[in-house]
Amino acid sequence: MVTMHMRMQAGKRSQGSVFLLAMVALITLMILGTSLVESAMQGLAKASKDIRQQEAANLAESGVDMALCKLYEDYDGVNDTVDSSGTYTSSFTLPQGTVSYTITAPYSGIADTCEVVSDATSWANKRTRVRVIASYRDDVSRVFEGAIFSNSPLTLNGGGEVKPDASGKGGSIYAKGNITFQGTSFTMHPEGLIYTTGTTNWVPPAVPMTSVYQNIAPIPMPVIDLQWYRDHATTTYTAAKKSAVKFGGSGISLSGLSGIIFVNGDVSISGQYTGKALIVATGDISVTGNVTAGDKDIDAIALITTKSVKIAGNATVHGLVYSHAVTGDASATIGGTADVYGAIVADVVTTNGAIKVEYRDVWSDLPLPGKGKTQWAQFSWEEHHR
Repeated sequence: MVTMHMRMQAGKRSQGSVFLLAMVALITLMILGTSLVESAMQGLAKASKDIRQQEAANLAESGVDMALCKLYEDYDGVNDTVDSSGTYTSSFTLPQGTVSYTITAPYSGIADTCEVVSDATSWANKRTRVRVIASYRDDVSRVFEGAIFSNSPLTLNGGGEVKPDASGKGGSIYAKGNITFQGTSFTMHPEGLIYTTGTTNWVPPAVPMTSVYQNIAPIPMPVIDLQWYRDHATTTYTAAKKSAVKFGGSGISLSGLSGIIFVNGDVSISGQYTGKALIVATGDISVTGNVTAGDKDIDAIALITTKSVKIAGNATVHGLVYSHAVTGDASATIGGTADVYGAIVADVVTTNGAIKVEYRDVWSDLPLPGKGKTQWAQFSWEEHHR
């Protein structure tokens, strides 16, 4: 009986120990789970805060663009105001928030310079100040000297490729923000350069680290002066309501293109072209199929808009794509595994496949933005979050 009693007591103690261990393990798991949830929530909160802060930064940058555009176009008598008082202040409101900016010229008494201070408050009440020093320059064509130029963060899919021309020029990539390579199969060449105002998560093996420039000052994009192109157009078309002016196929012939072709409205284009011309549109440009040159070494086309350029999947394009807006973001969206012989320059570049760009500059004698008129170019840029 004593032995049985002792066994029962030992069994109860054993059960109690198991229960205690189980409770300790459960409490430990609960604490760990709570910690993981808190960590995840903090990560989400930080990501959300970063996005909201970037929205404010983009707003402040649009204030700088607006200020330089006004100086360039002399809107609202801005140059007379600056000449008489030394400063000009204005503001505007967008769905994303409000912006106020001040132009001071000349900066520190230096001729042909100005300071722009732009303060933005986003809809989420995030505040950012951007301060820029700019100078009046004849050549702001640097944006046209590389294969891909994005005025925002850039993501490139694996399997893509960027190549220079036969002389080794133009095989570079630029992004205002981080460059993200999806995978490690994107191809560049030893002559290629990588420029970013942020960082890049990877460098193609052929590119030496001495050719990678991170955390640089932004490179300004030239303003598209629609009125200047309208006034100097060789030919002008106006799109019917809810339709586009069609080039190629059953539309306007692409043979013997010349000068500036100005379109009030949207454009649709596909087919083989000959000649040299700019197609400047006030609306969207849709590349619905291959747009190829009769002679890639002579013929040239540039598609220019303040809205968007959309290139259909797997299309081949011989030419320059340029989309830029002072407020808001003009875009270039490339579907599939498109091949571009020329360059892509846009506020936002979106690639939905393994894009291939081989730099080809045969448009240097055409009146591209920034070449027909002297513009303000930034040489100092600061961003402050508040």
